[in-house]
Amino acid sequence: MPSVVFRRAGLIGALLASLMSGLSVPSSADSATVSSAVRAGGPSEPDVLGDVHGPAPAIATTPDPARSGRVTLAAAPRPTRSLPAQLDAQPSYVGQTSCDPFAKPGAVALGDLLLASYRTGSYGVSRLCHLDGTSEHLEGRALDWMLSAANPAQHAVATSALAWLTDNSGANARRLGVMYLIYNRKMWRAYDPGRRWADYHGASPHTDHIHISLTWDGAMKRTSWWTGTPVVAQDRGPCRVYAGEYAPLYRAANYRSCSTSLPAAPTSRYAVYTYGQKGDPVAVAQRILGVTADGSFGSRTRDVLLSWQPARGLPRTGVLDKATWARMVPGVQPAPASPPTPRSATVTPPGAVMTALTPYKRTRLASGSRGPAVAALQRALAVRGESRYRSRTIAAVRAIQRAARLRVTGVTDARTWNRIEERAYPWVGYRYVVLRRGSRGPAVAALQRALGATRDGVFGPVTERALRSLQARFGLPQTGVTDLRTWLSAILTASR
Repeated sequence: MPSVVFRRAGLIGALLASLMSGLSVPSSADSATVSSAVRAGGPSEPDVLGDVHGPAPAIATTPDPARSGRVTLAAAPRPTRSLPAQLDAQPSYVGQTSCDPFAKPGAVALGDLLLASYRTGSYGVSRLCHLDGTSEHLEGRALDWMLSAANPAQHAVATSALAWLTDNSGANARRLGVMYLIYNRKMWRAYDPGRRWADYHGASPHTDHIHISLTWDGAMKRTSWWTGTPVVAQDRGPCRVYAGEYAPLYRAANYRSCSTSLPAAPTSRYAVYTYGQKGDPVAVAQRILGVTADGSFGSRTRDVLLSWQPARGLPRTGVLDKATWARMVPGVQPAPASPPTPRSATVTPPGAVMTALTPYKRTRLASGSRGPAVAALQRALAVRGESRYRSRTIAAVRAIQRAARLRVTGVTDARTWNRIEERAYPWVGYRYVVLRRGSRGPAVAALQRALGATRDGVFGPVTERALRSLQARFGLPQTGVTDLRTWLSAILTASR
């Protein structure tokens, strides 16, 4: 991306001229997978980088002046301390190895910095491990900043921010510990800045958000932007103990490369389960751990497991992995070989939720399509009398697209799926609203519907009891107040 400085005087004209001259990230590419080819001795990347299923949960928001369509840009972020002349060491690619989907301090600090500086959009960090493949979201060190390339004002903000991060061979990106960026079908790598903005062909085109993955130094807020001292040796993060299994949770900096020659994990017929999943085998583990055997892998189960594993010489993964199962239930197991396929698991802007539309979120439907994806779509849209994707379905899809101000094509793509999901499961849109006794309004009614309580829109003692019961069932603190985990648990229950 070319270097550009926006000044307050003549800002709109300069911005529009810059956009006309190609400053914006190009937007043309076909959907495929990211090439794993290694260039110029660079690191090996997984086939799909970033967030496979779309934006992650937005955990912070700010008033969005870009919604009005006016082009108004704030000044670029400013450091709160003197920055050294020396840049932080150029990072290498270090992909996700552990399952630790809780926001790290550097990810939150960067998201807050961007919102405070640009006053536009929302951002999210965490994502449950079973909802994605390879993604730094699963280690709490990636964030999605919700800025649509289809909105000129939001796109202008994105363009300005990305230029600020990547100018001068990515000086500011290195000071913040940014490992790579993806936006509008383009990708920039701090570990290979010479490639500049290269085409990105992942499952999500990232046209409605910027994906920012951080190094472990950036995630732990140790880089010069925050400390005033440059990082000179890269933290490589946690290393796997067994081939193909999750690594132990991050506990301290690691400056040695992880071994690629690892032993096979102990065998067990029990499948691997991670935080947020449900199933009868989870109840088996809970009985051994001495917690309520409700079959839901919640916070309490995870906390006890994190103490149980190291006490028995096992990697402290916080996951019901093969080594843990082999110690818990030795010998041949009668348990199923794989976890039950969730009837729901998807991610929609701006958050990770679980609905019956999950298996089809990456399926593109058009005239003539047929099969279970079409049937699920028609159920969500209340379309009857068609077994294929025909005129009634197309008309219903177009109506959704017009209402959501999407391009009216009649084709169900990822963004259209998102809007359909929000219509079919209206409580999804309130999952970041904090509700407690005394709250009123449509968000309360949506929560009551998800809880199966009387929908009067008033958060009274009955709603509070139902909410506390849900929190107990999922091993969450029984506060009677909604937070993201509580909403996700309610949505999971209601969407089955």
